[in-house]
Amino acid sequence: MDVSLFLRIRSALPWVLLVASTGAHAESVYKCRDADGQVAYQDRPCAGTQRETRIEIAVPPPSPPPDYGLPVKPPAIARRGSTRAGAHGREALSYECRADNGEVFYQHTACPKSISAARSGGSGRGARASGTEKVGVSAIALPRADVCRRLAAAGSIGRAGRDRDARVSTYERNAGRDPCRRY
Repeated sequence: MDVSLFLRIRSALPWVLLVASTGAHAESVYKCRDADGQVAYQDRPCAGTQRETRIEIAVPPPSPPPDYGLPVKPPAIARRGSTRAGAHGREALSYECRADNGEVFYQHTACPKSISAARSGGSGRGARASGTEKVGVSAIALPRADVCRRLAAAGSIGRAGRDRDARVSTYERNAGRDPCRRY
């Protein structure tokens, strides 16, 4: 071994030991209780009139370094009704519901067989002005994209039956459960 290398290692050894010894040692904390029972924690010894308890705090084990890599995306999970195509690659369907009283409304699920509607009473004597009756409903299956366009059309506001259209709450829309979000 070269003598100069040996001397360099020997002169550096105290510094290495000093650095290694200061990095992993327990810390002391003093718990001081006064005559009234009040407790204080400090890094210096307590005053003469206080009762002192020395507490050793162990050095925590080294933690692994943080992972700064890009997060791994979880595999995509297909949710029902979240894609354009339904089961087995068929296009998703919605329904145009036509009531016997002339109301037209749109649903993303099956139309009801009947709805309750206000009675249309005559103007003659004995005619009822209020009340409800059951009205039959027929369904026509349409591609979901067409139904979504019809629901968003400007002229649909005045359509009879508009109040029965499929509605999606703000919560469902923000949660990604709006059937029309792709159209």
